[in-house]
Amino acid sequence: MNQSRLIFYFGLIAAAVGLSIYFDDTAAKPAGAPPAAAATKVAQSVAAKSDDRAEREAARKARLKRQKLSTLDTPLYSVDVTNLNAGIAHVRLKGERFKTDGKAIDIVTTDREELLPLAVLAQGLNLESAMWTPERLGAHTLVMRTQVDGVQVARKYQTADDSYGIWITTTFQNRTTSPRTFEHVESTHHYVTRDQEGGGGFLASRAAGISNGLCQHAEDLERAERSELVEEGKRTFKSGVRFTGIENAYFLSAVITDRPKDAQCVLTAEDRGVPTPVGALFSASLRYPKVTLAPGTSTTYRVGAYFGPKMPDDLARVGHGVPAAIDLGFFAQISQGLSWLLREIHKRVPNWGFAIILLTILVKLVLYPLTERSFRSMARLRHLKPEMDKINAMYADDREKKGAAVMELYRKQGINPMGGCLPQLLQLPIWFALYTSLSTNVELFHAPFALWWQDLSAPDPFYVLPLSLGVLMFVQQKITPNTMDPAQAKMMLYMMPVMITAFMLFLPAGLCLYMFTNSALSIGQQKLIESRMAAQQGGGSEPPSSDLGAGDGGIEPAKISSNPKSRRPRRGR
Repeated sequence: MNQSRLIFYFGLIAAAVGLSIYFDDTAAKPAGAPPAAAATKVAQSVAAKSDDRAEREAARKARLKRQKLSTLDTPLYSVDVTNLNAGIAHVRLKGERFKTDGKAIDIVTTDREELLPLAVLAQGLNLESAMWTPERLGAHTLVMRTQVDGVQVARKYQTADDSYGIWITTTFQNRTTSPRTFEHVESTHHYVTRDQEGGGGFLASRAAGISNGLCQHAEDLERAERSELVEEGKRTFKSGVRFTGIENAYFLSAVITDRPKDAQCVLTAEDRGVPTPVGALFSASLRYPKVTLAPGTSTTYRVGAYFGPKMPDDLARVGHGVPAAIDLGFFAQISQGLSWLLREIHKRVPNWGFAIILLTILVKLVLYPLTERSFRSMARLRHLKPEMDKINAMYADDREKKGAAVMELYRKQGINPMGGCLPQLLQLPIWFALYTSLSTNVELFHAPFALWWQDLSAPDPFYVLPLSLGVLMFVQQKITPNTMDPAQAKMMLYMMPVMITAFMLFLPAGLCLYMFTNSALSIGQQKLIESRMAAQQGGGSEPPSSDLGAGDGGIEPAKISSNPKSRRPRRGR
């Protein structure tokens, strides 16, 4: 290519780039507006928005300086009510087990005025700028009052010494000569970071910080996850609402209505953080129908609230369906029974770790007959492995004839092929229920066991329990009778312990302690059953024999019927 042609091509490219820049710039400008004027307008708009945000932030800080808190104190918690919007600024739990880094756990996780739980909100009345006057009527009663748009509003908070429940009464009285229309809303809010949720992923699926929105309506409890609410938008339930709230594994903030026919439940969640979300803000609201107050009339709303740990007895005192906030899974009745049994054991053995060990032992003893039947069946199947290998070799390319030969072998030996699986399947509901009850049991929160296990609701800090569990799982797989293909057996031997260990690394130490104890007991049970079977065989009981040997009247390939109606192997001549 000569120099002049090269220059020509470069000139075309430069012209094309120049034209694209020109047209892009022209298209971006408002029609009829000179470039300088457009730039000036954009700059002014940005500056105006910035000034507006700065003014709002300055006003918010100035208003916050006027905040005064009134405290209601109980043996279980203290609640601080703000004079800014009569909402709850703090609910601090009492007791050493409810401290983190030496500080009491605060159930309220939001600090902006508009996001405080139970802030008085009446859409249609200008309550945003109101200031409230507190009046104490006793150790457990506080009244907040204000007046706006000619409507006097009074909110009464009542607490009790033996409950995490709070009872709230809000009265609106129209003192004007004209009607006043508004819509009353009661809300609670909760902010949770991604780190508190465990960072996401499969291994964090049981992290204690993972939060959900709740709505009990009619006879159903709706549990909405963060991702569901963020992606699909708000969820509204209109019939028979009893309570709404926000939960994680161990704690609950809920608002209960006394008007189930009128109230609507609204759940929302939004990610916070740009461009990568660092947390999520949950909101759960009770919305009441719009009301018009005639001059001189009033209306009253009564709600209950629960801000505290998900303790079964405490939730039961509040009632209204709130105990259902404990997610006990599909086998809830069994889980409740096991949770009750664990608490009863703890009354006699005041260490939750030892209580878990004793509970696991008791469950193992109850299930021992099923376990023994399963192990005996698997042991009998193991004696048939040489014959099974012959059948596999004999009918390597004919699955139909192989299946018929295996079933004939089982029939001759009087073995039920489901005899090893069925007893284990019958145990699954109990094991799932035990797992669920331990993973949701707030009694394990900050509960010490021994040595470095000072919080059974947190993962083992040194991974000793998960790694030890992996070793036990390997031993258990090694000694468990099976008739699997050698390649499959080898894969299970290594993959199962690795998978279980990885899963348990980030789960609560209480769950891992249960799994470790269960595996150790299973190995001991298996050895005991095998020794008993060996003693019985030494006393005259022989392992099952087979007549499948080549040339001794066993099954031959040519004697297997290919008729679908008759697939029983024929006897050799």
